[in-house]
Amino acid sequence: MLKDVAHTIAPQVGSELAGPMRGAMAYLDPGSGSYLLQLLIAGALGGLFAVRAYWSRIKGFFSGLFSRGIDDEEGD
Repeated sequence: MLKDVAHTIAPQVGSELAGPMRGAMAYLDPGSGSYLLQLLIAGALGGLFAVRAYWSRIKGFFSGLFSRGIDDEEGD
């Protein structure tokens, strides 16, 4: 009996989830736009701060990455 219930409910639930979505009852007000702008500016400034804080490590990584290729070619 449990299998019969599962076989009847599963297609109904699946079709409801895969069925056409109804229109969303939402909107973007001016406050949402300014919040998104604030998030973009904060993300950019945070990224710049992270690059500034770790600049010596970033520079050391890339200088070590490119200098190894030059040393290996000269050694051969």
